[in-house]
Amino acid sequence: MSAKINKKTLASQKSKEKILKTTLHLLLKKGSTVAVSTTDICNAAKITRPTLYYHFKSKRILLSEVHRQLLDEGLRPIITGAVQIEDIEERFSFMVKSFTKHIYSHPELRILIHDSLIIQDKQFKLVRDEWKNHYYLLRDTITKLKLEKKINTNVKSSWGALFILGMVTWITYWFDFNRQDEVDEIEEAVFQFILDGINGIEK
Repeated sequence: MSAKINKKTLASQKSKEKILKTTLHLLLKKGSTVAVSTTDICNAAKITRPTLYYHFKSKRILLSEVHRQLLDEGLRPIITGAVQIEDIEERFSFMVKSFTKHIYSHPELRILIHDSLIIQDKQFKLVRDEWKNHYYLLRDTITKLKLEKKINTNVKSSWGALFILGMVTWITYWFDFNRQDEVDEIEEAVFQFILDGINGIEK
Protein backbone atom coordinates (compact mmCIF):
# COMPACT_ATOMS: atom_id res chain seq x y z
CA MET A 1 0.00 0.00 0.00
CA SER A 2 2.82 2.36 0.91
CA ALA A 3 4.57 1.72 -2.41
CA LYS A 4 1.38 2.59 -4.30
CA ILE A 5 1.03 5.84 -2.32
CA ASN A 6 4.65 6.75 -3.02
CA LYS A 7 4.19 6.11 -6.74
CA LYS A 8 1.06 8.23 -6.77
CA THR A 9 2.82 11.03 -4.91
CA LEU A 10 5.80 10.86 -7.25
CA ALA A 11 3.54 10.97 -10.31
CA SER A 12 1.69 13.97 -8.88
CA GLN A 13 4.96 15.77 -8.19
CA LYS A 14 6.23 15.10 -11.71
CA SER A 15 2.96 16.42 -13.12
CA LYS A 16 3.28 19.60 -11.06
CA GLU A 17 6.91 20.12 -12.10
CA LYS A 18 5.93 19.64 -15.73
CA ILE A 19 3.31 22.37 -15.43
CA LEU A 20 5.80 24.76 -13.84
CA LYS A 21 8.42 24.06 -16.50
CA THR A 22 5.88 24.44 -19.30
CA THR A 23 4.63 27.74 -17.89
CA LEU A 24 8.18 29.06 -17.68
CA HIS A 25 8.81 28.08 -21.29
CA LEU A 26 5.62 29.82 -22.45
CA LEU A 27 6.49 32.99 -20.54
CA LEU A 28 9.81 33.21 -22.34
CA LYS A 29 8.19 32.42 -25.67
CA LYS A 30 5.30 34.89 -25.42
CA GLY A 31 7.02 37.59 -23.38
CA SER A 32 4.34 38.30 -20.78
CA THR A 33 2.04 36.58 -18.33
CA VAL A 34 -0.99 38.19 -19.93
CA ALA A 35 -0.20 36.48 -23.24
CA VAL A 36 -0.07 33.04 -21.59
CA SER A 37 -3.49 31.51 -20.95
CA THR A 38 -4.41 28.43 -18.97
CA THR A 39 -5.48 26.88 -22.27
CA ASP A 40 -1.97 27.48 -23.63
CA ILE A 41 -0.49 25.79 -20.57
CA CYS A 42 -2.81 22.78 -20.77
CA ASN A 43 -2.14 22.30 -24.48
CA ALA A 44 1.61 22.65 -24.15
CA ALA A 45 1.83 20.37 -21.10
CA LYS A 46 -0.70 17.95 -22.62
CA ILE A 47 -2.88 17.92 -19.55
CA THR A 48 -6.56 18.54 -18.85
CA ARG A 49 -7.86 21.69 -17.19
CA PRO A 50 -8.94 19.71 -14.07
CA THR A 51 -5.36 18.46 -13.73
CA LEU A 52 -4.05 22.02 -13.89
CA TYR A 53 -6.47 23.23 -11.24
CA TYR A 54 -5.78 20.19 -9.08
CA HIS A 55 -2.23 21.46 -8.65
CA PHE A 56 -2.89 25.20 -8.85
CA LYS A 57 -6.22 26.78 -7.94
CA SER A 58 -5.64 29.78 -10.21
CA LYS A 59 -3.30 31.14 -12.85
CA ARG A 60 -1.94 33.69 -10.39
CA ILE A 61 -1.09 31.01 -7.87
CA LEU A 62 0.70 29.12 -10.63
CA LEU A 63 2.67 32.20 -11.69
CA SER A 64 3.60 33.04 -8.12
CA GLU A 65 4.79 29.44 -7.64
CA VAL A 66 6.99 29.73 -10.74
CA HIS A 67 8.49 32.90 -9.26
CA ARG A 68 8.95 31.44 -5.80
CA GLN A 69 10.70 28.41 -7.26
CA LEU A 70 13.23 30.74 -8.89
CA LEU A 71 13.64 32.56 -5.59
CA ASP A 72 14.37 29.27 -3.84
CA GLU A 73 16.98 28.37 -6.45
CA GLY A 74 18.68 31.74 -6.74
CA LEU A 75 17.79 34.67 -4.51
CA ARG A 76 17.55 32.93 -1.15
CA PRO A 77 21.01 31.34 -1.48
CA ILE A 78 22.39 34.83 -2.22
CA ILE A 79 20.82 36.22 0.96
CA THR A 80 21.94 33.23 3.02
CA GLY A 81 25.48 33.45 1.68
CA ALA A 82 25.67 37.21 2.17
CA VAL A 83 24.64 37.28 5.82
CA GLN A 84 27.42 34.81 6.61
CA ILE A 85 30.10 37.16 5.25
CA GLU A 86 31.34 39.42 8.04
CA ASP A 87 33.68 41.56 5.95
CA ILE A 88 31.40 44.30 4.65
CA GLU A 89 33.33 44.90 1.43
CA GLU A 90 33.36 41.20 0.60
CA ARG A 91 29.65 41.01 1.33
CA PHE A 92 28.92 43.90 -1.00
CA SER A 93 31.01 42.32 -3.76
CA PHE A 94 29.28 38.96 -3.26
CA MET A 95 25.80 40.49 -3.36
CA VAL A 96 26.36 42.51 -6.51
CA LYS A 97 28.14 39.76 -8.43
CA SER A 98 25.83 36.95 -7.33
CA PHE A 99 22.70 38.94 -8.15
CA THR A 100 24.12 39.85 -11.54
CA LYS A 101 24.82 36.23 -12.35
CA HIS A 102 21.38 35.20 -11.08
CA ILE A 103 19.67 37.73 -13.35
CA TYR A 104 21.71 36.67 -16.38
CA SER A 105 20.95 33.01 -15.74
CA HIS A 106 17.18 33.56 -15.65
CA PRO A 107 15.80 35.71 -18.51
CA GLU A 108 12.26 34.95 -17.32
CA LEU A 109 12.85 37.21 -14.30
CA ARG A 110 12.35 40.20 -16.60
CA ILE A 111 8.70 39.16 -16.88
CA LEU A 112 8.15 37.84 -13.37
CA ILE A 113 9.71 40.79 -11.53
CA HIS A 114 7.53 43.20 -13.46
CA ASP A 115 4.39 41.24 -12.62
CA SER A 116 5.32 40.91 -8.97
CA LEU A 117 5.33 44.71 -8.73
CA ILE A 118 1.95 45.34 -10.36
CA ILE A 119 -0.18 42.36 -9.31
CA GLN A 120 -1.75 43.16 -5.98
CA ASP A 121 -2.80 39.98 -4.23
CA LYS A 122 -1.68 37.75 -1.37
CA GLN A 123 0.36 35.38 -3.51
CA PHE A 124 2.49 38.06 -5.09
CA LYS A 125 2.82 39.93 -1.81
CA LEU A 126 4.76 36.91 -0.54
CA VAL A 127 6.98 37.13 -3.61
CA ARG A 128 7.52 40.87 -3.10
CA ASP A 129 8.45 40.25 0.52
CA GLU A 130 11.24 37.91 -0.63
CA TRP A 131 12.63 40.57 -2.95
CA LYS A 132 12.36 43.17 -0.19
CA ASN A 133 14.54 41.02 2.09
CA HIS A 134 17.24 41.13 -0.57
CA TYR A 135 16.84 44.90 -0.98
CA TYR A 136 16.97 45.52 2.78
CA LEU A 137 20.19 43.54 3.15
CA LEU A 138 21.84 45.41 0.27
CA ARG A 139 20.65 48.74 1.69
CA ASP A 140 22.02 47.92 5.15
CA THR A 141 25.30 46.74 3.62
CA ILE A 142 25.70 50.09 1.85
CA THR A 143 24.92 51.89 5.12
CA LYS A 144 27.68 49.99 6.91
CA LEU A 145 30.11 50.75 4.09
CA LYS A 146 29.35 54.44 4.55
CA LEU A 147 29.67 54.28 8.34
CA GLU A 148 33.03 52.53 8.05
CA LYS A 149 34.05 55.12 5.43
CA LYS A 150 34.63 52.42 2.85
CA ILE A 151 32.70 54.47 0.33
CA ASN A 152 32.42 58.20 -0.18
CA THR A 153 28.90 59.12 -1.22
CA ASN A 154 26.06 61.29 0.04
CA VAL A 155 23.47 59.23 -1.81
CA LYS A 156 20.91 57.65 0.51
CA SER A 157 21.58 53.95 1.10
CA SER A 158 18.01 53.11 0.12
CA TRP A 159 18.40 54.91 -3.20
CA GLY A 160 21.80 53.35 -3.81
CA ALA A 161 20.39 49.86 -3.32
CA LEU A 162 17.51 50.59 -5.70
CA PHE A 163 19.88 52.07 -8.29
CA ILE A 164 22.01 48.92 -8.24
CA LEU A 165 19.11 46.47 -8.35
CA GLY A 166 17.38 48.46 -11.07
CA MET A 167 20.50 48.72 -13.21
CA VAL A 168 21.28 45.02 -13.01
CA THR A 169 17.69 43.95 -13.61
CA TRP A 170 17.35 46.22 -16.63
CA ILE A 171 20.11 44.31 -18.41
CA THR A 172 17.62 41.49 -19.01
CA TYR A 173 16.14 43.70 -21.75
CA TRP A 174 19.27 43.75 -23.90
CA PHE A 175 21.48 40.84 -22.90
CA ASP A 176 21.69 38.00 -25.42
CA PHE A 177 21.03 34.98 -23.22
CA ASN A 178 22.47 32.67 -25.86
CA ARG A 179 25.88 34.12 -25.07
CA GLN A 180 26.32 32.77 -21.58
CA ASP A 181 30.10 32.75 -22.08
CA GLU A 182 30.00 36.52 -21.49
CA VAL A 183 28.30 36.34 -18.10
CA ASP A 184 31.51 36.36 -16.03
CA GLU A 185 32.91 39.27 -18.02
CA ILE A 186 29.72 41.32 -17.62
CA GLU A 187 29.52 40.41 -13.93
CA GLU A 188 32.97 41.93 -13.37
CA ALA A 189 32.15 44.93 -15.56
CA VAL A 190 28.96 45.65 -13.60
CA PHE A 191 30.77 45.48 -10.27
CA GLN A 192 33.61 47.71 -11.50
CA PHE A 193 31.14 50.22 -12.90
CA ILE A 194 29.40 50.41 -9.53
CA LEU A 195 32.73 50.84 -7.75
CA ASP A 196 33.70 53.64 -10.11
CA GLY A 197 30.35 55.27 -9.49
CA ILE A 198 30.42 55.28 -5.70
CA ASN A 199 34.22 55.64 -5.49
CA GLY A 200 36.19 54.51 -2.51
CA ILE A 201 36.17 50.71 -2.50
CA GLU A 202 39.27 49.06 -3.81
CA LYS A 203 38.97 45.81 -5.74
